[in-house]
Amino acid sequence: MPATKLDIHHYANASDAHSHDQQAQLVFGLNGSLELEFGKGGGRVQHGNVAIIAPGERHAFFSPDQGNCLVLDIDSNLTLSGLTQERSRQQALLEQTQLLPLSDEQSGLVSSLAPLIVAQPHLADASAALLIGALLGEPPAPARLPLARLNQYIDGHLAHPLGVADLATVSGLSASRLNHWCLRELGCTPLEYVRRRRLQRARQLVLHTDRALTEIAAECGYSSQSAFTQAFRRYWQATPSQLRQQQ
Repeated sequence: MPATKLDIHHYANASDAHSHDQQAQLVFGLNGSLELEFGKGGGRVQHGNVAIIAPGERHAFFSPDQGNCLVLDIDSNLTLSGLTQERSRQQALLEQTQLLPLSDEQSGLVSSLAPLIVAQPHLADASAALLIGALLGEPPAPARLPLARLNQYIDGHLAHPLGVADLATVSGLSASRLNHWCLRELGCTPLEYVRRRRLQRARQLVLHTDRALTEIAAECGYSSQSAFTQAFRRYWQATPSQLRQQQ
């Protein structure tokens, strides 16, 4: 098994139990819930918390609503690039089975990484470093992207075609530097980030308005409802109609 594995697990509503002898496992709640039982306790994993399962800890799990979780399998002795904390702190975190709450900032990081690792699994090590660093309280590196300005421009032009040149101008960077810092700080290309903002806005409109899906598709920059539905399903693991029905 590779030293680091990061993916999204879709849990069936059937119970199971196992252990991971050589790796720790971190289970971050995304959608739905996962009931966990382990030697010294247990609890419910859902959006806003994380279960840390130490190597060799046998645990049972069951999802009553077929929940989704972002799951990180990692060697507790691994030194992750980009972390400045000593390895002993990482080991202490990963070698104690526990259920921890997440801050709003940590939850936001989990939500932003979830769709990214589906599309770009080669970023598992970099994403793992971000997650572990956030749990250890690792201070973030100085930002180079004018993110507030960039977000304001993207959100104001969701219905219109946006190119890298437009975003570079708004950011005050060359196209190549914009691409570099987007990959470094956001973990995706500029246009992938635009797509993420479109689909996050679309989800808000689907859940909190009764507007027609064709209108939402157009407002979020999709030329057809079918293209919108396909993109939405890939990102949120449900179509807009299914999401409304679930709510």
